[in-house]
Amino acid sequence: MSLLRRLWARRRERPALVAVAALLMASLLAYPVVDWWLRATTEFASDFRFGDFGAYAGAVDRWQAGESLYRRADDGGFWGTYLYPPVVVLLFWPFEALLAFRDGAMVWLLASGVFLWAGLQALVGALGYDLRWFERLGLAALLAGFHPALLTAKLGQTALFMGGLLSFAAAGLVRDGRGPAGGSEAGARDADGALRDSPWALLAGAATAVVGVVKFAYAPIGAHLLHDRRRLVGALLAVPPVVWLSIRFFGVEAHLTYLDVLRWGVSQGSDGARPPTLWLAPYYKPLAWLPANAALGTAQAFRATASLAVAALAVLAPPRARRTVFALGVAAFPLLTPQTYTYYFVALLPVAVLLLAEELDRDGYPELVLLGVLCLHLHAYGLRFLVLTVPNAVPAFEALRPAYLLLQPGLWGNALLVGLAAVRVVEATDLPAALPTLGDRSTTGATESD
Repeated sequence: MSLLRRLWARRRERPALVAVAALLMASLLAYPVVDWWLRATTEFASDFRFGDFGAYAGAVDRWQAGESLYRRADDGGFWGTYLYPPVVVLLFWPFEALLAFRDGAMVWLLASGVFLWAGLQALVGALGYDLRWFERLGLAALLAGFHPALLTAKLGQTALFMGGLLSFAAAGLVRDGRGPAGGSEAGARDADGALRDSPWALLAGAATAVVGVVKFAYAPIGAHLLHDRRRLVGALLAVPPVVWLSIRFFGVEAHLTYLDVLRWGVSQGSDGARPPTLWLAPYYKPLAWLPANAALGTAQAFRATASLAVAALAVLAPPRARRTVFALGVAAFPLLTPQTYTYYFVALLPVAVLLLAEELDRDGYPELVLLGVLCLHLHAYGLRFLVLTVPNAVPAFEALRPAYLLLQPGLWGNALLVGLAAVRVVEATDLPAALPTLGDRSTTGATESD
């Protein structure tokens, strides 16, 4: 049965689910028109300028000219220039070297968008759902209307490509978990109790490693590698060829300079948060509301503690929790990486698919997943509305200025997905039964996770 039909079949027993799904789909389908209207009538809605792709194209040009990939700004930093590892230049080379700038940017976005679209279809298929041709086209329309995806298109960013890699990694992870006993979380076991060898685990690990190589900020997504040594092996096997390619084409000097870029990036990530009233569409500061204390480093302490907790859950969780372990690590990454942006939410689309399927299978709380995605979609302009429009219309709202950072819609959507994934992983582990859980709505008995 298709996922759409399964949702519609529950319209009487779960009216809230159908209502939230309808609201989300209507919002996504309408947004391209809204964006066009905003660009035509306002100054704050950005156009398709492909500024980040310009930085990638500049690195390709410097490489071909025999110059350094990395260019320092007047202040000694690297802001506004190429910031990725040297080997990533090869990803952009065909789009810049063979095409004019705007054509190359558009082809890059089309290719990475189709890649994400194909990856999500592969994930849905791995979960056992059928997609009709009109549902596949509908998925493309929904992706085009997801604001973080449209934002990354305007910038020419890499988020669509990363989301595609993560979708294929999740599809490989799900297919690896299938066995003769059926059930997405059960895991197939041989007589000696070992998980069956499968290339899907290696592919899932390799795809995850490539994401981390392209952009180190995505490092928390690797939590699921700790859950299965075969996925970890797949990730490790992917690294040597990438390192060889990087040194072969760019030499050692470029990599030494990249260390300076990383050090500069760490210092930028530790700077104070820009006030949300100085709004920009990519603005997302999930931990800036924590008390500022230079001695204790509150935000950094939270990141370290939460990262250790996610890693511990990944190690302790049983094989049947592979889906939710993957979802937990990926959903946590925008919260835990030091410098984060709205377009990172694209990586949470495969998380939403996994959690939605999980909640539907166990008759849990799929409404929370859809509500989380809606919050991610509404984050940028929702924040602008709350901190700029509402105070002008209702001056008393200005009293909430100290709490503006807690009003970020993306923060609540991100927290919903992380929290739901964490609860499901905890339920699947052998932690004390006294720990509170969400449980299931079904009253027919315990679930497989229980």
